[in-house]
Amino acid sequence: MSVNPVDRVSPYPPVPHRDDSAAFARRRETSPEAALARQRARPSPETPAPGAGRPLPPEIAFLAAHGAPRVMLQYGATLARRQGARADAVLIAEGMISEERFYRILATELRVPYLDAPPALEPSASLERDVARGYARLAEEPRGLRWLFAPRGEEIARLVGVTRSSAGRPLFAIAAPSMFEAALRRSSARRLAESAAYSVERVAPDLAARRALRGGAPTAFVLGNLALLAAWLAPASTLSISVSTLLALLFLANIGLRLYVCSMRGRAGEAAPALEERDLPLYSIVVALYDEAGVIPQLTGALDAIDYPHAKLDVKFVVECDDAETAAALRAARLRPGWEIIVAPPGEPRTKPRALNVATPFLRGSLVAVFDAEDLPERNQLRDAAALFAAADETLACLQASLFIHNHRRSWATAMFCIDYAVLFDVFNKGASAVGLPFFLGGSSNHFRLSALRAVGAWDAYNVTEDADLGLRLARRGYAIRIFASRTQEQAPTRFSALVAQRSRWMKGWMQTALVHCRDPSAYFADLGAARGSAVLAIFAGGFLAPLHAPIFLCFLLYDSAFGALLAPATLGDGFASGLFCFVASSGVAAGAWPRLVAMQDADIVWLWPALLRWPLWSLMLALASWRALRDLCVRPFYWDKTEHFPIAGARNG
Repeated sequence: MSVNPVDRVSPYPPVPHRDDSAAFARRRETSPEAALARQRARPSPETPAPGAGRPLPPEIAFLAAHGAPRVMLQYGATLARRQGARADAVLIAEGMISEERFYRILATELRVPYLDAPPALEPSASLERDVARGYARLAEEPRGLRWLFAPRGEEIARLVGVTRSSAGRPLFAIAAPSMFEAALRRSSARRLAESAAYSVERVAPDLAARRALRGGAPTAFVLGNLALLAAWLAPASTLSISVSTLLALLFLANIGLRLYVCSMRGRAGEAAPALEERDLPLYSIVVALYDEAGVIPQLTGALDAIDYPHAKLDVKFVVECDDAETAAALRAARLRPGWEIIVAPPGEPRTKPRALNVATPFLRGSLVAVFDAEDLPERNQLRDAAALFAAADETLACLQASLFIHNHRRSWATAMFCIDYAVLFDVFNKGASAVGLPFFLGGSSNHFRLSALRAVGAWDAYNVTEDADLGLRLARRGYAIRIFASRTQEQAPTRFSALVAQRSRWMKGWMQTALVHCRDPSAYFADLGAARGSAVLAIFAGGFLAPLHAPIFLCFLLYDSAFGALLAPATLGDGFASGLFCFVASSGVAAGAWPRLVAMQDADIVWLWPALLRWPLWSLMLALASWRALRDLCVRPFYWDKTEHFPIAGARNG
């Protein structure tokens, strides 16, 4: 991004002034001489009184002349030095002074207006740039004002110094940063909506779901699977055996991958040394919410319980423009200072990844965590992730925490959900991470480097499993993703219809991801390499091909063993096929049972073993969800089937 010479010296433009001291004095109802006398009589805030300790940081020093207790300012300064944070951020985050009061006093110090409502700004050409530099041009010039400033940290001191040394009337106003960012969103709503919907297309158009699924690819994919189903029923045994052999080989690839990563899970890396508080980076947390008013007290309590310096936390709640109930619940929750509610501008698609993209330009942390509404993360999760990022190089783009189902006692289905999550996060992803293979991210408790996230275009708003797609795009750009030893508790759907709807959306998203990334095989394998690319294909085979066709495969296998020639082949070819089918069936059982037993032992949920007796019912549920996903891929490819959430009994409440 090109910058002008002023930007190279300071992120602020020259402070505009009007040489109209008399008019300014009349507006202030005082004379220039009286103002000068008052300034001389005021003790210099940078110079401490005898015995007062260290000088105050310049970003808060001006508060002393406006009645702020010096002991409070010294405490804030001490805390800021210990945390390695800005003193102004500490005062506000710890509740020692409100954000509005702080910036009202700053405006008084600078003798400029304070705006307490979002003004009209000129549409932003780069929201990220304007948020970072903390100023923008006003769309109109009320009372001759041209700029709106919302400085932070050292820019406060710089603005105070420049204003004091300039003659005439300043032509800018001050606003609190939250008000400034709300004004940016309002003035650039259309641009923000477009960038949130098409962020991936602007960075990697060939990997955008909207473009990949715009033609006949979904229809061809559906027809291909229907053709496979028809081949099972074909009277010609040669065709049926050929299709069976093809699917058996695909299933075998997934089985081999599952057994391999299960055996490698013990090689996962150890935790990095903990960082001192002063070395912890600024951390952003994003939570996309829709129709979640009932879980807001639990959510805010869970986030408030996270052990991280408040001044280094940047929390964003994103709500849809028509979700007044959730927004009202957030406002009623008395959020901590610095926690911000972002209302997404109207637009399509109405998906979680679009909401996350709406927040992306306003994230201030170098690291970003994504949580869901019902999540209960471990208290040290952010500290652990920050230490791992600090110990790794810049190619480490994402860390995935383990997800654990807390309502596993509710029914056999929630118990099976809990077991499956343990297999995924504590066995499969851990093993894949240990050997450097790509794996699909979970939709929650992802921790990113913001620079890497923006480099790949953030989330694809049109992919309904944005997590799986994002992990694969990061891998194709050469970034690494890893699992780490921290746990977040989540909630499994309790109603059967909700469970099928959730699994159906996941499988539809995996189908979308496969169609996006496999439509150019040469580029796909060039990015990932033969081994890693083949591993991802094997994941796809187990993700949606197995639920689609494995139950039918097993039914035909059982029928052929009882009434056909499976156990008594007539030819050498039939014997090879029979041996392959029996091997796939037996190894499939092993690949399903062994990781589950290992995961249950590692997660200390062995006592859930009675749920495994309903494993066939669980497989039928997955088959139903997969065929529904196939239909939705063709009929409503971008529709987001939202999962319902309920508060947890005994959970932390804010």
